[in-house]
Amino acid sequence: MAQVTITGSIKVVGKTQQVSEKFSKRELVVTEQGGQYPQLIPVEFKQDKTGLLDGFKPGDEVTVTCFVNGREWTGKDGVTKYFLSLAGNRIERSGSASGGGTSGNGSYQAPPPPTAADAPPAGDEDDLPF
Repeated sequence: MAQVTITGSIKVVGKTQQVSEKFSKRELVVTEQGGQYPQLIPVEFKQDKTGLLDGFKPGDEVTVTCFVNGREWTGKDGVTKYFLSLAGNRIERSGSASGGGTSGNGSYQAPPPPTAADAPPAGDEDDLPF
């Protein structure tokens, strides 16, 4: 799985949606100011990651680390389509990173940045069910 980092300001922090008894998700939209036009990038936080968005609000400057997921879907008409999504893994405030975590309600502790040790192992050790 490819990992990407997005830095920008929060446009939308969605509410947690309980899709099924065992699955919940929450959407974050980040405005990235790169290039000629701003990019509005939706990132989906799933399951236990939905709580990472607590304490964030529109206008906050953040850095989001996420995984790129792609999948194939064939409709009833036989047409195959391909979809791309970003699965949020981490979020931290950017800009005043040396603020010591005292901004906001103080209940959010930013995780450390990813290291090489966080990368998935090489080889056939993939234990994902799909």
